Amino acid sequence: MRKYSNNRSGRIADQIHKDIVVILRSKVKDPRVSWITINDVEVDQEYSTARIYWSILDETKIDGATKALESAKGFIRSELSKGFKTYTIPHIKFIYDESISRGAKILNVINQVSQEFSTDEIDNDNNPST
Repeated sequence: MRKYSNNRSGRIADQIHKDIVVILRSKVKDPRVSWITINDVEVDQEYSTARIYWSILDETKIDGATKALESAKGFIRSELSKGFKTYTIPHIKFIYDESISRGAKILNVINQVSQEFSTDEIDNDNNPST
């Protein structure tokens, strides 16, 4: 997440990020959004579209969360408009962010290789072949 953006689209993205987190936590009543994390928001240069990158820890709930976000999109945009002083509110596009799950899978593979390497090293120390 960006901190203290100095261009206008960055500041708008930061504000949308903060507001959407609050809206999802306190105003959207659908339980399928309760475990969603908003990772990043990008606003295009025309301020017409906001791409909202989200993730969820339980990958089995991605489909339900996607449907809930799409269903609540109009409500969320309406709630965003209450806190903004801009003439128009960007259209919202929710995008599932696979980077966290991909990173977790890579870390898991690294841990497995590390454990196998450690086990092989211990076996070699206990069974010298010379």
